[in-house]
Amino acid sequence: MRAFLRTMAVTVALVAIPAVGQACEGGRVLMDDSFTKLNPAWGVSLDAKSEKIDSNGLSVSYAPGGVKRALSQWGFFDNAVACASYTVDYQCTDAEKCETQPYVGLVVWGRDLANYYTFEVAPLVGIYSVQRLQDNRWLTPVAWSKLPGGKKIASGQKFELSAVVKGNTVTFKLDDQTVAEFEALAPEGGSLVGFELAAAQDGSAKSEISLSRFEVREVGAGG
Repeated sequence: MRAFLRTMAVTVALVAIPAVGQACEGGRVLMDDSFTKLNPAWGVSLDAKSEKIDSNGLSVSYAPGGVKRALSQWGFFDNAVACASYTVDYQCTDAEKCETQPYVGLVVWGRDLANYYTFEVAPLVGIYSVQRLQDNRWLTPVAWSKLPGGKKIASGQKFELSAVVKGNTVTFKLDDQTVAEFEALAPEGGSLVGFELAAAQDGSAKSEISLSRFEVREVGAGG
């Protein structure tokens, strides 16, 4: 995991409110993938040694350092809500290295795999960040920070990341709880969405991660 890089000058608001379950907000469904098979629109293939489609969706079992990133070629989205449901199963074997536990990411404002923003959450230790890949160089608009209220997700528990994108503003949420509101210059003409699945960087234990659903909806009337 890119650990706790320097925070850059951005507009961010943190809000701590009770979580209220997992249901992708918004209006008409624009994209819906439940990963009963691998849709070629993701532009990736499966490594039979560590990746598969099973009852949990897209499931990976990665040794330290393993990562999968994908941008959907389903379409370009402008004002929209993107939601992704994950589970992460991992047992920390070294308390000094717990910040490098597995993380998942919800990608927005993507142009290609060298240019996008991602809302990353390491659920078991309860931290998040916003990262930007620009011309294949990493920036950290929002450094790794604790989730509001000290929230953590139990190993193996399903959770949902979502992003409400309106113009140049995106609101990132965990299980309907607002985590950060972020402003940037959105790509003109819409952008791509995607996901990240990343193993712990250190230790010997494998990271078991599943992505069971990815959905994009129109921003609702109240959004």
